[in-house]
Order: sequence, then structure tokens, then C-alpha cells
Amino acid sequence: MAPTMRQLNSPVMYCVNCQDTLSTQCLMIDTHRKHRWVTLKDAEAEQLENIKGRFEKLVSKARNGDIELQGSAAKQKLEDVYKKARESILGHYEKLWEMLENNQKHARFLVEAERETQLLNLNQLEEDAENYLSKTDEMMKNIQALKKQKKTRNTIDQLAKLKALEINMETTEVLFSSMKEKLFDDARLRALESSVKNIVLKSKELLPRPWEFSENITFNKNRTAEELEVSEDASQILLRCFSAQQLKKYKSPWFSAVADQSFSTGQHYWEVEVKGSQSWAVGVVEQSWKEKGVKQLNHCLGTDRVSWALQSLEGELTALHKDESSQVKDCSVHRLGVYIDFSKGKGQMKIYNVSTGLMLHSFSAPFKKPVCPAFSLRATTSSTAQLKLCRITQDNQQYPQQEAQMSVCSRTGGGSHSGAYAESGEPSEQSR
Repeated sequence: MAPTMRQLNSPVMYCVNCQDTLSTQCLMIDTHRKHRWVTLKDAEAEQLENIKGRFEKLVSKARNGDIELQGSAAKQKLEDVYKKARESILGHYEKLWEMLENNQKHARFLVEAERETQLLNLNQLEEDAENYLSKTDEMMKNIQALKKQKKTRNTIDQLAKLKALEINMETTEVLFSSMKEKLFDDARLRALESSVKNIVLKSKELLPRPWEFSENITFNKNRTAEELEVSEDASQILLRCFSAQQLKKYKSPWFSAVADQSFSTGQHYWEVEVKGSQSWAVGVVEQSWKEKGVKQLNHCLGTDRVSWALQSLEGELTALHKDESSQVKDCSVHRLGVYIDFSKGKGQMKIYNVSTGLMLHSFSAPFKKPVCPAFSLRATTSSTAQLKLCRITQDNQQYPQQEAQMSVCSRTGGGSHSGAYAESGEPSEQSR
């Protein structure tokens, strides 16, 4: 009796080279002709022996390395490093406050000094006006006296008196003419105001930093490709290496996951660790992208109209959207920060290299629907790939903005610097 199709497709051998089971039909083709085959039982025994050997080596390494002692030392080092970083950051902010306070103090002194100068000028003007007005009667008498002395006058003396009288009159005319015009010059005040305004504008270019809008996001297990393993706390996805035969089953080697969270207003920021993979994509998708179903998850971000992403293909970075792509120079990335902003009437997404603080790419995107953080991993035959969402805020964290403003008021004697945090920028290059 000829074998049935079911029998032909049933596993009968194991290919050591491909690390995959082989059916009778597979053995009929040339693909595995030069590979090493073993029976299924032998394959099971070999793998069990390999795992046992690896486990024994792992246990031996753990005992010899004294993991507990190393862990304790690492924790102490972590505390020291973060204490130093915290002190450094607070120290920089102290210097910033000191610079702003000194600048504000000098500006206030300059305003008061300019006011005093202008008041002195106006007081002098009033005094001069009173003096010249008191002399008008005397000037009139001199004019009348000169008219009567036409016949008896000494011509030279008369000319000298007329010249002096003319000078007095010109001075008086200038005085009264200036009083009709602007009585003081506020050009210095306008220049100072412009200078301070420029400080605020420059600050707005840098503040707020993207991390002020931090979110803890998690993977949606129902919106994750079946090939991706999701950790229990939904913060990590893992894609194991495939055999060449397995990869042929898929239309694309990319597998995607969508976050639980979605955003349609405001500003938001999250971070993801990408150092566990050489080929990945990180970005956002519109609601309609994930509504397309499971097939959409076997699809890379950024290759359609409703997804935007930064992609790494074996370490080469590219910004993707629709059919458009642009190369990104920075190729050494371990941790990404993603910042989205709906506050300016037009959606914007910026992606940062967290390690350097530099912006890798910026998208201007007319988001028409709520968007979700989304991620892709590319399967390979050589290594396991993974992405990990970073925890960057405490549960139910509330930033003490009001308390911070009160602290600033107490330092400066009134007012606050909160105005410098009015709109987003990048290290603005958002965020962050």
C-alpha cells in the first residue's frame, strides 16, 4: 500500500544541521542530502545530553563565581553610581538656579538704575524750565531797553548784548521744543526686555525635556505575533532563532507587537532597550494598523501609511514611513527614547539615543486616530532577538510641579521659572 500524504509529512528523522524534524517527503528532496541525520530518539537523547552538560557547566560557573557575593558588590556599586549621578544632576540645577537668580538680580538693578537716571534728567529739565521762565521777564526788559537806546547806543556794545540775548533765546527755544517731544529715552529698557525675552525663548528650545512626560508602557499580549514570547510582566518580547526551513513559511521575517497604551492628546515619552537585537523597529502605529488583525503582526513597522518607525537592520539605522526612508547616522544604540506630541495641533514623534541624549530622527505626522507604541523584531537563523520596555516612572507617580514652583518662589523672593517649561524642545536634537 502506498503511503498517505499524512504519513509522508509525518516527522521520521531529525536534521542536526537545520535543527529541525524531517518528514519522508523532506528526505526525497536534495535540500538535506549532505546534512547529518539521526533518528528522532537519538536526537532527543543528544539534546538531553547537551542540555545536561550545559546545565552542569552553568552550575559549576555559578558556584565558582560566587554569584551572591558578586551581586552584593554590584548592588553597592549601583548605589554609589546613582548617588554620584543624583548629586551631579542636582548640582547642575543649583548652578542653573544661581545663574538665573543672578541674572534676574542684575536685570532688576539695571531697570532701577535706568529709572533713576531718567528721573534725574526729568528733574533737571523741570529745574531748567523754571530758571529760563524766570528769565523771560528780564529778557523782555532788555529788548525794550535796546529799542530805546537806538540813538545813544555804542554799536559794538549793542551787538554784543544782542548776541547774548539771541543765545539765551535759542537755548530757551530748544528747551521748550524738547518738552514737546519725548521727555525720556526708553531704548535701554526695550533692549533689556528683548534680551530677557531671548533668554526665555532659548530656554523654551531646551525645556521641557521629553522625560517630563514619561510613561510606563507594557506589551499587549493579544496584539503580539504568536512567534514572539512575552514576559510575565509584559515588559519584554523575545524571538528565538528560526531554521531556514521555518523562515520559508512566512511572508516576512518580521514579527510585531503593540503596546497596551494608546494616546491621542498631550505629550508622552517612553524608553526601550534594543541592545538584545541587531534588527528591530521601534515607533508608533495608528489605531487602524492594529485593527487589521493577526496578519498585520507579520509585518514590519514603517512600511505603510499608518506607522512610523526607526529601524535597525543589522545595525544600520533607517527612519521609515510609507515608501519613504532616510538613513540615520548614529549606529551605536543600546536604548531608545520615543517622544510624541499632540499639543501643537499637528502630531510629532522624536526618537532619541538615550545614551548620548541626541535626537536620531523627527517625524511630523498628521495623526488622525489614537496611536499606540509598537515594535518589530526580525527573525534570523543565528541568534535570539529581544526588546525590553524600560521602567522609567514609579507606579502612580505624580510629578511635584506645584511643590517645585513653591520652592523656586522661596528662593527668588516671588515668581517662578515655570514659564520656561511652556513648550517642548529637544536636547530638543525632545523630548528628551
